Amino acid sequence: FMESEQMYGDKMDITEEEYYIELVKADINRAGRDVTIVSFNKMMKVALGAAEELQKEGISAEVIDLRTIRPLDWLTILESVKKTNRLVIVEEQWPYASISSEISYRIQKEGFDYLDAPIRRITSIDAPMHYAPTLVGAYLPDIPRTVKLVKEVMYLQK
Repeated sequence: FMESEQMYGDKMDITEEEYYIELVKADINRAGRDVTIVSFNKMMKVALGAAEELQKEGISAEVIDLRTIRPLDWLTILESVKKTNRLVIVEEQWPYASISSEISYRIQKEGFDYLDAPIRRITSIDAPMHYAPTLVGAYLPDIPRTVKLVKEVMYLQK
């Protein structure tokens, strides 16, 4: 089990009723038709924020929260890619040998014929994490860079 200390201050409404979360199954947080954005943990805020920004421009993004990475529910991602034909992965890890590498491999292996654009991913910079807030901002994936990447897979900008 992993959690992000940076999320401890996040606030949200919590219902009083009991509910069950199926952890081995990815959750489609937002349905969409134009592109699939996959993420997990605190980068879900970036993925959902990017989807909100894209919606303002008429781009409908399906956002998937993996919930777990082992086991990895790659079939939910594949079904979404069959619908949207595009995939962007947002994660906080370094790019080398990351979760996005595994997802990219699996989807191109099993779903290559469904892709209308190369799979793209946004990860942290391949360097140690910095302490200076300005450098942390440049290090981690953010909403503007995610929006730009989605537009690239939609062939709307270079």
